[in-house]
Amino acid sequence: MLALTIEAILDFAGTRSRHFRLIACGVASHDADGTPRELFIAFFAIIRDTLRDLLGAEWSPDIARAWDQLLVDIDAFAGIAA
Repeated sequence: MLALTIEAILDFAGTRSRHFRLIACGVASHDADGTPRELFIAFFAIIRDTLRDLLGAEWSPDIARAWDQLLVDIDAFAGIAA
């Protein structure tokens, strides 16, 4: 599931050609299971935080800003996708 999520993130941040739709599917699936939307979206922030920890000093302000915007965009998309 993590690999699919990373593929969806990369596609969402890029061409949005196909894998990004997994985000919409995940929203619908988790809604059906009663998972709060905030918890679903938090998973993407956890991925960001883990990557930041792994990159250490290579994590730049530009990367941080890009991730911040990505999380805002995913949150907005998740609201539309519901």
